[in-house]
Amino acid sequence: MLKILLVEDDLLVAKAIKRDWPIPSDRIDVIQTYAKCARLVASEQVDEYDVLILDMNLPDGNALQILRELRFRSQLPAIVISGGGSPEVRANTLDLGADDYVMKPFSIRELQARVSRAVHRLRGHETVDRVFTFRNFHYSPATKVLQSPDREFVLTDMESRLLFQLMNTAGKVCSRQHLSEAVCFRPFRSDDKTIDIYIARLRAIFSNFLDEDVIETVRGVGYRFLLKPDRNDM
Repeated sequence: MLKILLVEDDLLVAKAIKRDWPIPSDRIDVIQTYAKCARLVASEQVDEYDVLILDMNLPDGNALQILRELRFRSQLPAIVISGGGSPEVRANTLDLGADDYVMKPFSIRELQARVSRAVHRLRGHETVDRVFTFRNFHYSPATKVLQSPDREFVLTDMESRLLFQLMNTAGKVCSRQHLSEAVCFRPFRSDDKTIDIYIARLRAIFSNFLDEDVIETVRGVGYRFLLKPDRNDM
């Protein structure tokens, strides 16, 4: 059984989610305003919940500020739902700590599956101890730090997950389908440019270490990390 906090100002949407939720044993508490949610997130009461479903468009405040406050206090999984948003907006929302971004209209069964996956990921999380070493820099997935002797970058969660997948398959093509499922935790869609945005961000970061592009675009398939790991990292 999950205890779910749903922040949704549209009462009809909230009632539909509660009515059609596929798991009868799950409990869904509904809050309709930014003010009430902000007070709850700032209190110890937030720790009573297993997951937050947060509507992006609240009438009395910025839902992203709730997400910032939540991440300051807790690792509670957070699923953002919205009726719109450009790829850059979705990427920035994930950077702030959202575990997923679901566009309306959505099936409630799909929303439930994404909630379940986010909770399962947190409960089953294992620190990745491996450190990847390439030329004059190394990367630690556990700390999300990409480092050379004179530079250091702390990656976001999404950047870190993407870089781990690319480095873990260095020299081989990593398909968009695989990256979408492993990094964004959703099936690949041709109109979803989230992976492309984060590839561009990683390329910009690597430009601080190397003069060459280390991530190759394999047209129609995916991406390949071009460097081979040092022998003692294989």
